[in-house]
Amino acid sequence: MTNVVTVFDEGVDGTDAYMVMEHVRGRTLREVVQERGALEPREAARIVTQVAGALDAAHDAGVIHCDVKPANVIVDERGGAKLADFGVARAARGPAEHELIATPRYIAPERIEGKPPVAASDVYGLGLIAYEILSGLPPWEGLTTEELLRERLEAPPPSLRRARPGLPTEIDLVIAKALARDPARRYQRAGEMARDLAAAVRGEATQTMDITPPRARPLPRAPRTPRVSSTVAILAVAIVVLSVVLLFMRFGDVPALGGPTPTASAALVTPNVVGKSVSEAASILLGAGFRDPQGRREIPWELVPGATGAACSVVRQDPAPATSYRPGAAAKLFLVPPPRGSC
Repeated sequence: MTNVVTVFDEGVDGTDAYMVMEHVRGRTLREVVQERGALEPREAARIVTQVAGALDAAHDAGVIHCDVKPANVIVDERGGAKLADFGVARAARGPAEHELIATPRYIAPERIEGKPPVAASDVYGLGLIAYEILSGLPPWEGLTTEELLRERLEAPPPSLRRARPGLPTEIDLVIAKALARDPARRYQRAGEMARDLAAAVRGEATQTMDITPPRARPLPRAPRTPRVSSTVAILAVAIVVLSVVLLFMRFGDVPALGGPTPTASAALVTPNVVGKSVSEAASILLGAGFRDPQGRREIPWELVPGATGAACSVVRQDPAPATSYRPGAAAKLFLVPPPRGSC
């Protein structure tokens, strides 16, 4: 399988088990997103298509991956994506152990309920990968593990367009179908999802038209009041407005009609990311609307020689916390140097 990290051998040395695997020169998809932010839709669709090919091949062989996430996808030097870490995978046709083994942020709802993994469980993980590389942020950012699991079972899928306004609705629908709570309502093969995502990116028709939006909760019914003639109501409102205008004009406390009126708007305040890891700090600042000096969805950083604290944690930020800013403003992080290497 071209898009799977090859395992050459396995064995046991004393009490230690080992595997001999292909060495792939590259970075994980998680690291790519942390560095670059949200990917362009065409690049994201290409990566999803490659991972989907690996999943379909594994599913055809009766193997469910069970831990599909950006940290388990390696992007090589040529931009090719390879799926790695089948460490928690298990045979779909064999006697299943149904214990909960996976990363909480990326686990499918049916797995939380203790049901056996199916191909659609991996499709759910692929949908979350697509969400993350298209939005630049992990799903359900900032929630505890318990809150993550509850959201998975009770709340609708996270809205991609809310995280990244401007994306076509068709892309959001593809992600929503991949993240359907009921596995029977998801894409049954990863390749189907990848083809729909690629079509949505190109502006072509997809298979997502059968998605039923979540049922809205009915609002409390207001008590019925007697109907009033619309003409009488309009006259009453006009009289009240005219009376108020005349009253304020008499005392000089209102600007002339047609002039500018004062407006109040809440100022945006820079979040405090000092002490956080560089990846967490960058995600927070990107989510707040900061960019790099060239306007890209990246937060540059610089090591501060002699700074103490956790390696690669933020010791200073620019702009400083609690200062006002405009969306799109540039930001920069200053980090504690690691003992060796780079952050």
